[in-house]
Amino acid sequence: MSGFDVLAALAVGYLLGGFPTAAIAARLRGKRIFEVGSGNMGAMNTARNLGFGWGLAVLVVDVSKGAAAAALGAAMGHALGGQGGVPLALASISGVAAVAGHAWSPYVRFRGGKSLATAFGASLPVYPWGGVAALVLIVALLLFFRREPPATRVTIVLYAPLVYLATMQATLDQELAFTATTAALASAALVALKQLALWLGARRRRAETPPA
Repeated sequence: MSGFDVLAALAVGYLLGGFPTAAIAARLRGKRIFEVGSGNMGAMNTARNLGFGWGLAVLVVDVSKGAAAAALGAAMGHALGGQGGVPLALASISGVAAVAGHAWSPYVRFRGGKSLATAFGASLPVYPWGGVAALVLIVALLLFFRREPPATRVTIVLYAPLVYLATMQATLDQELAFTATTAALASAALVALKQLALWLGARRRRAETPPA
């Protein structure tokens, strides 16, 4: 696996992950996703402001683009004649790049969403057990907290160890568990960074808004 292969996997994942699903859905409804609701380019904001059907469609596409990015990375590894670790590494790299692409999409001036759905999709071709475990966790936390921010924060913190434990339990493959955990750490860091950027942006907008 050469540096060019890594760059190619990064480019494929980033450009695919950056596909602005929610922005396109909002445009079809005559709106701008960054100007409605929370301003987040994600399925939840879409569902709240455009309707459940639109939100579900955005969710499906955002998950699918993460999965497609990781699958394409793996296919690149196989096409290069790599065995074992090479397809796995390129799949992980492309999947993480898709998470970055959704968070900072090149198609909408490097704005984007929180990347949770895309991160889940990226896990499916590489470490599906960890991805499903994280999904179960965040759903349980949403039911407990009744609010999305704390559920997301706890899941981000627990994502990597959860991926490691779930992958080892399912496969007993140390190499796979290590690669999956590394990818999960990178994805969690990107999601956390995006969360921080969104929080700082919201705080700045509140400070700039004159009192009524």
